[in-house]
Amino acid sequence: MKRILSLVLTLSMLLSCVLLAEAEAPAKLSICSPDNTFGLSTDPELQQAVVNMLNEACNVDLEAVIPPIGSYNDKLETMMAGGDVPDVFSISQAMTRLPNYVTREQCLDLTDLIAKSEKLSALDQSYFQALAIDGKIYAIPYYYPRVKCLFLRKDVMEKYDIQLSETPTTTEFITEMSKLKGTGVIPFSFPKWIDNFQYFLNSFGAYAGIYQNADGVYVDGMQEPQMVDGLNYLRELYTSGVMDQEFITTENATMREYVYTGKAASDIDYVANYSNYISQSAAAEAATDVQPIYMLVGPDGKGGGLNESIQTAWCISSDCKNVDAAMRVIEALVTDPAVHAGFYNTGVEGAHYTIENGVAVATEKATNSGYSIKYNYITDSFIPDFSSLPYQPDETMKAALELQRSIIDKGMELRGPKQMIPAGKSDLYDENSASITNYWKEVISQIVLGSVTVEEGLANYKNFWNSVDGDTILAELNR
Repeated sequence: MKRILSLVLTLSMLLSCVLLAEAEAPAKLSICSPDNTFGLSTDPELQQAVVNMLNEACNVDLEAVIPPIGSYNDKLETMMAGGDVPDVFSISQAMTRLPNYVTREQCLDLTDLIAKSEKLSALDQSYFQALAIDGKIYAIPYYYPRVKCLFLRKDVMEKYDIQLSETPTTTEFITEMSKLKGTGVIPFSFPKWIDNFQYFLNSFGAYAGIYQNADGVYVDGMQEPQMVDGLNYLRELYTSGVMDQEFITTENATMREYVYTGKAASDIDYVANYSNYISQSAAAEAATDVQPIYMLVGPDGKGGGLNESIQTAWCISSDCKNVDAAMRVIEALVTDPAVHAGFYNTGVEGAHYTIENGVAVATEKATNSGYSIKYNYITDSFIPDFSSLPYQPDETMKAALELQRSIIDKGMELRGPKQMIPAGKSDLYDENSASITNYWKEVISQIVLGSVTVEEGLANYKNFWNSVDGDTILAELNR
C-alpha cells in the first residue's frame, strides 16, 4: 500500500510539473511588421534582438516576418490571399485597408478584449474609435493621429532669401521655392506615395477618393469640380521644377536623407518627426533648424495639413489560436515604455546601443546597418512617461522635443479632412474600394508626370468608374 501511495504521489507530482511547464511554456505566434520597426535596423541579427526582447517581455515564441516597408502592403496582401495570415500583424493605410480585411473576416473583433485589458482600456478610447467599424474595434493604434506638414531647412531659407511663413499661399510656395532652381538644391523632395498629394489638394477643397460632403452625401472626389484646380496645381509643382523630378522612385528614407544632408531644401513629413531633422542633419554634418509649413492657403482660403488620422495599427488574425498571448504582445507594444521604445525606435541595449553617462550611443554594428537613435516615441505615443528608461535624450534633444510637442499641437489644429468609408454599407464598394484607390493614384501620378493631361486623366478615371459601376456604389452608400 505504501508503495502504491508513493507511486501515486510521484505520478501526481510529475503530472503537476508537466502541467506547470505547459502553462509557462512560451506561446508560439507569428508576427508581421515592416522593417522600419524592429529597432529601426534592417540587419537580421539586430532585428532578432528585438524579437528576443518581445519574447522575454511577453512570454511568447515569435516567428517574425519583416518585409521591406516599400513592399509591406503587397506582402501582407499575398499572405492573406494564400490563407497565411500572421497571428499578430500591423496594417498601414488602415483607414483604407482595414474595412477590406474586416469584410474578408481576416481580423478578430477586439472590442471585448480591449474592455477586459486593464492597460488598453485605460487609454483614451476615442483614438480606437477612429478605426471602429459598425461600433466594433478590429485594430489597436499605438500613437496619436498622424499629421504631415512640409519641413523647410532654415539655412537654405536664409542663404537664398526664401520668404515663407508657416501658412503661405499656394502661389507664394511656388514663387519662393523657385529661387532654388539652378542652385543644385532640390527645392521640394517628395516620396513616391501618391496619397501624400492630398496635402496640396486640401488647398483647393479637393479630396481624392469617395467621401461624405458637408451635406452628408457620399460623393466621388475625383469627379468633383474642385479636383481640376487641385490637379493643375500638382502639375505646376512638377513643371515649375519645384518638385523633385525623380519623385516617383523616391522612398521616404531617401526623401528625408536629401533634406538631412542639404541635397533638398524641403520635404513632407510627420509633424512628430521634427526632432529627427535636428539630430540627423547634425549627424550628416549639415546641421540646421527646419521650419514647419502646416498648410498652403489656396485661392479661396482653404488648406490643411495632411491628415492621416490613425493609419497604422495592430490586428489579430481571426484564425489566431492563442489570442491571450497575442494581446500580451500588443499590450506591450502599445503601453510598455521599454518595449515600445525598443521596437519602434531605439532597439536593444548591447545590440543597437550602449549607455554612456545616461545617454544611448549607437553601436558600430548598428551604425553600419543604417540605424540611428530617435526619440519620437516621447511625443507621439500613448505612454505619458519614459523616465524609467536607463537612457535619456541629451539637453539639445530635450529642447527639440519640447518644441516638437508644440509643432504636433499646431499640426493637429490645422490638419485637413480624413474619412473612412464604413464596411458593409455597400457590398459593391467593399469589393472595389482597393481598385478605386489604386486607379485614382495611378491617374494622379500620370497627370503630374505629364503622360496625360488633366482632362485626359479624368476622362480615363470616368471610364474606370463606369466599369466598376461607381454610380451604384454611391447610391448604395447613400441609401
